Amino acid sequence: MTRKLYQEDVYKKECESTVVDIQGSGTAGAPFVLVLDETIFFPTGGGQPCDLGTIDGIPLTEVYEKDGVVFHKLLPFSQENQDQTSIAKWKVGGRASCVLDWERRFEHMQRHCGEHILSGIFFRECGGVNRGFHMGSGYMTIDIDLPGITWEEAQRIETMTNEVIWANVPVTTRYYEDRAEAEKLPLRKALTVDEDISIVSVGDESNPADCVACCGTHPSTSGQVGLLKVLKLENYKGMTRVYFKAGREALIDYQNKHRVLSELHVKYSSDDNDLLVKMNVQDEKNKEVRQELNLMKNTLIGKAIDEILSNYGTAELKKEGHRISSPWLLIREYPYFQVNNLLTISKALTEKLAGPKPLIALVSTRENIVILATSGKHDCGKIVKDNAHVWRGKGGGNAAGARVMFPSRDDLDCFITFVSQVCQNAK
Repeated sequence: MTRKLYQEDVYKKECESTVVDIQGSGTAGAPFVLVLDETIFFPTGGGQPCDLGTIDGIPLTEVYEKDGVVFHKLLPFSQENQDQTSIAKWKVGGRASCVLDWERRFEHMQRHCGEHILSGIFFRECGGVNRGFHMGSGYMTIDIDLPGITWEEAQRIETMTNEVIWANVPVTTRYYEDRAEAEKLPLRKALTVDEDISIVSVGDESNPADCVACCGTHPSTSGQVGLLKVLKLENYKGMTRVYFKAGREALIDYQNKHRVLSELHVKYSSDDNDLLVKMNVQDEKNKEVRQELNLMKNTLIGKAIDEILSNYGTAELKKEGHRISSPWLLIREYPYFQVNNLLTISKALTEKLAGPKPLIALVSTRENIVILATSGKHDCGKIVKDNAHVWRGKGGGNAAGARVMFPSRDDLDCFITFVSQVCQNAK
C-alpha cells in the first residue's frame, strides 16, 4: 500500500520517497513505471485527472492506482530528453525526488471543490442528485437527475454556489475505517464502499453546503475556489447535464470573453446595453445587401446564358482569349462567378443548346477552377482524370460533368489549350 501524502497535506509540493518497484526500461514501448513507498501525486480517480510533475527530473505522463498501490508512469527517453538518462538509475530501495506540478494540482482542487458546492446546492434546492461528474480539459459537467432544469433556476443556484465560495467556509476531509461512522454525517449520496472511506464536507458539518464521499483533492477553504460559472444546460438521458467552469479557468474564460466583447463594442460602436440591438440592426442591413447581391448575381447568370445561346451555332470558330463558340467547343471565362454559379450556367446550357452538343468549359479565374459539361460525345470525367494531373490539376466527375482546380493560372491556361486541341481534332 502506498502512503498517500496528498491525503495528509494537500499543499505538500515535494518529497523524497523510497523506490519499491521498477517496471519498464524507459523506452517508448516500455516506459518506466515506478512504485514508491509514499507519494505526493494524486492518481486518476473520482472524475478527477491525475497530478503531474517530475521524479528525479523525469516528467510524469500518468499516475494511476490499483489495489491501494500508486503507479507513476514516466516520459520515455528520446532525443529531446536523452540527457536525463544519467539520473534515471533507480534501484529498489533507492531514493527518488518528487516535485509536484502545483499549478495543475491547485486548479484541480479549485475545480473539484467548485463541483462539490454546485452539486450540493442543486441537491439542497431542487432535490437533484449528481449522477455523473466529468472534469475535462476545458470545462466540467455534472448530470443532475432532474429533467428540464431552467436557465433561471441554474442561475439562481450558481449565485448561491458563489455565495458559499465568498463565505470562505472550511473544507474538510475525514477518513473512516467503516461506513457506520461515516453514515452519521448528512451525506448527499449513499455510500458505495465499506472501508477506507473519505468524506468531504464544505462548511459546518451540522449543516454543510455539501457532504459526500470523495477521493479527490480540495483546498482547505471554499474561498480558494474563487469563482464558478455555469455555461449551459442540456437534456441528457432524462437528466440535466450542467456545463460549468470554476477557479482559474473560470477567470480565464471571463477574460477571453471580455476581450471578444470589447472588440465587438468597438466594431458596433456600442456598450453592454445596446450591443445586441446594434448587431440585429446590422444583420438586417446585411440581409438586404445579400438579397440585392443575389438578385444582381442571378441577373448576370441569366445574361451569361443568353449570351452563350445567341453565339452558339456559328459555322466558324470565334475566339477571343478564352471565349470560343463553335459546334464542337464552347469556352467562357468569368472573373466574378463562383463555382456554384458556373454549375448553374452549365446545367442550363446542356438543357437548352440545340443541334450538335459541344464540350462546355466554364472558367472561374478567381478560383482557378474549370467546369466541364456536355451531353455529347466527350467524357468530361475521363478528360480530367487522364490529363489534368499533367498541369497539377485536382478534380473529378463523370461523363456528363466534371470540375478541376489548378494551383496557378498558367496551369489552367495549358489545360484549356489542351482541351481546345482535343475538340479540334475530334470535330
